[in-house]
Amino acid sequence: MATSVYPLSSTALAEPEAAMDPILPLREASRKLVREWGFLRSTLTPYPLSPAAVHCLIEIGDYGRRTFPELRAELNVTPAELSHTLTELASSGTIKRSSHPTGQNKEDATEPVEVYSLTPDGVKTLGEINTYAQDQVTHALAAAPPGAGANITAAFQAYATALERSRPSETLPAPDTAPAALAPPPVAPAVSIVPGYRPGILARTLEMHMDYYYEQLGWGLVFETGLGTSLADSLSRLDKPGNQVWAAVLTAPAQNPQAPAVERVVGVVYIDGDIMGKEGVARLRAFIVDESARGLGVGNRLMSAAMEFVREFGFRECHLTTMRGLIAARRLYERYGFKEGEEKWSDRHGKGVQELAYVWRRPDEV
Repeated sequence: MATSVYPLSSTALAEPEAAMDPILPLREASRKLVREWGFLRSTLTPYPLSPAAVHCLIEIGDYGRRTFPELRAELNVTPAELSHTLTELASSGTIKRSSHPTGQNKEDATEPVEVYSLTPDGVKTLGEINTYAQDQVTHALAAAPPGAGANITAAFQAYATALERSRPSETLPAPDTAPAALAPPPVAPAVSIVPGYRPGILARTLEMHMDYYYEQLGWGLVFETGLGTSLADSLSRLDKPGNQVWAAVLTAPAQNPQAPAVERVVGVVYIDGDIMGKEGVARLRAFIVDESARGLGVGNRLMSAAMEFVREFGFRECHLTTMRGLIAARRLYERYGFKEGEEKWSDRHGKGVQELAYVWRRPDEV
C-alpha cells in the first residue's frame, strides 16, 4: 500500500476544499492501514518473518513456483531487496531453489531457469499465515457496519488496481532477463542444535534473558539471580535421566583465514524431568533465541529437539510458563501440541506480571 512520507496538516483537513478532495482522506486511510496491518513492525504476523518475506511466501505458494524476475515484478522490489527476502525464507526452511526446464516439450526446451518453491515447512507455515489473515479480515468485517463488506471489497480492489497501474514502468525487470542474471542461491547461516553441557552455557543463557526481559519488563537483580540459581541446579542434574539442555550454535568463519571458525550460542532450551513429586512430568524452561538469530528457524529447531526428547523419554506431560504477549512463542508452543492453561498474577521476578501456563500431554493421556 502506497503512503506519503509527508505529515498531514490538521488545518488542511479542516478546510472545506480538502474535505472534497479524495487524495487527503486516501493518504490518511493508507497510513492507518499500514499501521493496523503491522507493516511498521519487524514481523507482519505472529510468525518470525518480515512483511516482505510473508508476501513473497504467499506469492510463491499461490503459483507453486516462481522465478526471480517474476517475484521482482509482482512484489515491486529491487534485486537486492528480493535477494535479502529470499535469503530470509531459505534460512527459515520455508522455500527451496531448484532448476526447472523451460518449454512445453523436449523439442522446445531451452536453458533451465532457477525457480523458488515451498518446502513442506513452507506449506505448513503458509497455511497458518492464511488462517491468521482470514481471521484478521473476518474480525475487521464484523466491526464494520452491516452490509458494508461488498462496498469495502470493491473499493479495495479498485484502489489496488489503480496503484498497480500507476507503477512506474522503469521499476519492472526486462522480460528477457537471462538465468545468469539471477541472484546467487541464498546461503543459510550454519546453525547446529547441540545437546548437553558446553562451557559458558549458563552465562550465555542469562545474558540472552537479561537482554530481552530487562529491556521489555524491567526485570533486574531478582530475576537474574533467581534464574541463575535455578538453572545452575538444572545443569547440575544433567547426569540424571530426563534432564537435558540444547544450544543453538551459530558457526561463522573467522576474519583471519588461518584462525578457527567462530562459534556463538544464539538460543537455548532446557528440559527438567527431575521434578520432585511429579513422576512422568517434565518442565520446558529458559527457551530463548537471540535477537540476531530470529527469523532463521532456530526456535523451531530447538523446540523440535526438546519435544523429541520428551516423547522418546516417555514423559506423560510437559509444562511451561510464558506470557500472553509473547505471541510468536505461544504459536510455536501450540504447533507442538501445548494447550493453554491457567493464567495468574506473579511477582516472583520483582515486578509483577500475568503468567500463562501451557501443558503438553501425551495423546494417550488426553
